[in-house]
Amino acid sequence: MRRLGLLCCAAWLSGCVYVSKAEFDAYWDEDGDGWPLGEDCAEEDPAVYPYAPDVRGDGCDSDCGAEADADGDDWPDDSDCDPTGPDVHPCSASEQDGDGVDSDCDGFDGVRTDACPTADPDFPDVSDVTCAGGAS
Repeated sequence: MRRLGLLCCAAWLSGCVYVSKAEFDAYWDEDGDGWPLGEDCAEEDPAVYPYAPDVRGDGCDSDCGAEADADGDDWPDDSDCDPTGPDVHPCSASEQDGDGVDSDCDGFDGVRTDACPTADPDFPDVSDVTCAGGAS
């Protein structure tokens, strides 16, 4: 019995503090997006986490690079008509009439006249994700 008393006293003196599950979760998931520290590429931005909705061309990699983007133009390779050219992608501002290059991937050598599709096909209803710049 004396050993148990000493053990309890030692634990109390060591500063070991009980925390609730909510406190534990808050510590390991600072922004509350469901992804723990070390797995979340933007630990202080709840809109940025692996496999999050990622609006194309907004300059924010909301999904933490879950989709391959070899040229870094914020258009995943499977949606990009030139995955190796950072200036050639849907909605590209580099498109010029008559230059012989379809920079905006609409099938024509000319400035796009229709609405540019920027929605993430996995999350078509998400049109605006505000990224605090935690991931790029």
